[in-house]
Amino acid sequence: MELSLIFGYILAIAVGLTMGIMGSGGSILTLPIFVYLFHLAPAQALDYSLFTISTISLIGSISHLQKKEIDLKMSLFFILPSLISVYITKQYILPSIPEHFQIYQMMMHKDQIIMSLFSIIMIASALAMIKNRDDRHQVKTYKNNTILIISIGFLIGILTGLVGAGGGFIIVPALILLLGNTIKQATAASLFIIAINTTFGLLSNFKQLNQINWTILIIFTAITLIGLMIGIQLKTKLKSEKLKVGFGYFLGAIGIVIASIEINQFINF
Repeated sequence: MELSLIFGYILAIAVGLTMGIMGSGGSILTLPIFVYLFHLAPAQALDYSLFTISTISLIGSISHLQKKEIDLKMSLFFILPSLISVYITKQYILPSIPEHFQIYQMMMHKDQIIMSLFSIIMIASALAMIKNRDDRHQVKTYKNNTILIISIGFLIGILTGLVGAGGGFIIVPALILLLGNTIKQATAASLFIIAINTTFGLLSNFKQLNQINWTILIIFTAITLIGLMIGIQLKTKLKSEKLKVGFGYFLGAIGIVIASIEINQFINF
């Protein structure tokens, strides 16, 4: 077995840990793992990522559903618009995007633009999480934020369709900053919302599923489940405030890394 594959399987633990502890971050890691360590084309890696994230999110959200820790009514405000935008993105937007864009005298690949926007959103979400540290900040009702929440749900669906991201790095800050959820409530709801979005995203591209190497994918996903269970146990022992701030710094660090990579590729393009 190649060293890169072994390293990829080891990192699968980190994917599960981030999903279990923070309800997010797994898709941020899976896509580059499949591309750079498993040597898959980005379009194919997208489906691998969607399968892994949908599986661990579904399993991770079961206990939260049983304990009634997820506000299903609130979750629908994210899920319904995101499902619509996932379908539109996968079926119409993604196939119609040209491979290269010319901006003045410079050429940019569509992946550079997508990932650059991805990093900007991550950094903005991280700053909002770090700045607003008061868990007691509550929003009396989310009805006043319905339009904004629906808009965020639509954006999450676009991200899921374009880069296989579950959108937890947007969902978690939105639940905390707009609805007054604690970090633990937000991560529970995030897992459920991501499970629905990524499953739908995967099924909407079912014609490509026969090209998947299921042996590699199932082994990788099984390892992420180990990390998920460890992460869920760790979350119960961590303080909510520290977890929220740590999550913000985690988002910021990943966002800066992605931005740096894209800037470097743009300079050398």
